[in-house]
Amino acid sequence: MLTTVVSFIVVLGVLVFFHEFGHFMVAKWSGVRVEEFAIGMGPQVLGTEYGETVYSIRAFPLGGFCKLTGEMPMDDEMDEEEKEIYLEAKRNNKCFFQKSVWKRIAVVIMGPIMNFLLAALLFALIFGLYGQPVDTQDQAVIGRVLPQQPAYQAGIEEGDQVLAVNGQSVNSWNQLATKINEHPGEEINLRIKRGDEVINISVKPKIDKQSGRGLIGITPIIERQKVGFLKSVWLGIKQTGMYIYAIAVGLWQMITGQMSADVSGPVAIAKMVGRASKTGLLRVLELAALISVNLGFMNLLPIPALDGGRLIFLGVEVVRGKSVDPETEGRAHMVGFVLLILLLLVVTFKDLFMG
Repeated sequence: MLTTVVSFIVVLGVLVFFHEFGHFMVAKWSGVRVEEFAIGMGPQVLGTEYGETVYSIRAFPLGGFCKLTGEMPMDDEMDEEEKEIYLEAKRNNKCFFQKSVWKRIAVVIMGPIMNFLLAALLFALIFGLYGQPVDTQDQAVIGRVLPQQPAYQAGIEEGDQVLAVNGQSVNSWNQLATKINEHPGEEINLRIKRGDEVINISVKPKIDKQSGRGLIGITPIIERQKVGFLKSVWLGIKQTGMYIYAIAVGLWQMITGQMSADVSGPVAIAKMVGRASKTGLLRVLELAALISVNLGFMNLLPIPALDGGRLIFLGVEVVRGKSVDPETEGRAHMVGFVLLILLLLVVTFKDLFMG
């Protein structure tokens, strides 16, 4: 549990830092006053003021924010100090709303872009350290056994070569996967070659809730080929692009009903990070890169309170030649925020009691 919690906080903290730093650096470059750069939400745990910005760590390691002066209009709910900061920034042309629409678009969009850049960097690091995967689908050799899954509990080990399933020989990973998938919830017998020994192991595949297929928690052996620096960078960019495309296709299929909606919340993500941390640095880096791509993509969705929702309002301003009424935009973002919190609660409940 401790490993899971610590790993989750570290991974999410890095992803949030890069996202918020994207907003921060472009805001600073544009001359916008940044009141606070925070990692986490809730009460402040640690904080220090440098220049005109407070840098803080908050109690709950979910999200973060970059508070820009003038992002929202001044209202009666502000205390005197906040009003003074607002008015001073306005006099010095340092409010967010005083900047050109293109600078504001740059500030908003740079958060998701930084997540994509981080993913590309992590993938490039993976290719640089571990090499490029080589196709090994013609082998029924087990590369990894996932902890606490049926294969792990049955005593199957990494490097085992599966010769037959229920007496039927298998010669490739696809054949092995197909035969396992065909027996959800049914005990099967695997004939395995381990070193010079041939043994039989019985295992009962669990039922995958989404597809209904049988799974035992194994992955194929992956051989890797060393690549140079420039190729690892290119492969990192290419891999990021492939994941962005796959997420877009998956989202469209969920919207059109071609596949069931399956959304993971903080609890499920924490579990995935915890499992990854037990299998080594490679898996942690892969998962961090994938989550970073998801974070960047989801933030670009045209939903109020997300970066994509803000970009929609800025796009309307570009077309109309004048900004949307700040109060109207503020109400839209508040409604979007409430709906996102409700979704987060529903998904968390599902992960805790139904996952």
